[in-house]
Amino acid sequence: MFIINQHETNANQIIYFKSQSDSQRYWDFFIENKNVIPFQYVNPLLVAGKGYTYNQILKLDFLNCIIPIPIFSCKFVKKYNELLKEELQFFPCKIKIKDKTVDFFLGRIIKSDNILDLQRSGSRTLTDGSSLPDTPFFYQTRCDNFYILRDCSFKSHYIVSKYFANLCKEFNIEVKSV
Repeated sequence: MFIINQHETNANQIIYFKSQSDSQRYWDFFIENKNVIPFQYVNPLLVAGKGYTYNQILKLDFLNCIIPIPIFSCKFVKKYNELLKEELQFFPCKIKIKDKTVDFFLGRIIKSDNILDLQRSGSRTLTDGSSLPDTPFFYQTRCDNFYILRDCSFKSHYIVSKYFANLCKEFNIEVKSV
């Protein structure tokens, strides 16, 4: 099992939605998989944080988003859209950096499973006595025949398989074993 990240990450390299209402709407659509937006209207404009340069964004094949939505380059989507269509839907978006925009794709993860190992992961107790998983996070799967999975309970977590990790080798995407 692996997680994917953007190469050359620093503290100010994050992609934002232009408003809180956009963030909530796209959380519902991409993370919760609720059809709150007609497909033909999913074409958001996102904003690159100050840590990016235009030339750097042009070279990257994966971007870190403020909410856990994978953002892929056009090159990646062109090559793997058909292969991944049962597990990952791609929706065009534009990344605004200063006065320019770059085309990318947001990924909607279709498959989910209990991937967060709650017994081994850390936890944090809330004021109401309930607890949430916290660092360190440990992952588990019951199957190996997937490319990408989102946790069905703690939806901010997703992992990729060795098959997906192999797809990333020829792209500028960082892959870490978990």
